[in-house]
Amino acid sequence: MAKTLELYNALKDRIGEEGTRVIIEAFDEVADKGHTNLATKDDLLKVETKLANKIDKVELTLRSEIEKSKSDLLRWMFIFWASQIGIIIALIKLLP
Repeated sequence: MAKTLELYNALKDRIGEEGTRVIIEAFDEVADKGHTNLATKDDLLKVETKLANKIDKVELTLRSEIEKSKSDLLRWMFIFWASQIGIIIALIKLLP
């Protein structure tokens, strides 16, 4: 109770009595509910670790998909080039 009165006296000159009352009521409400809903550093570290793992998995998946796309593209380009060369050779042989 002494801390509440000390806080009230410190704030009432700066933000007025009504603002001070609202802030102290909010602090009291938080104190009554406890700190069960607050995240700790350990909680944040766990979330950070999980996110880092998921990002690594997504990155690996994307890299493999890009690599697969590159190889598919090269294969189709080779087929296209080979068929174009074949068509050009056939046209040259057909010309008199």
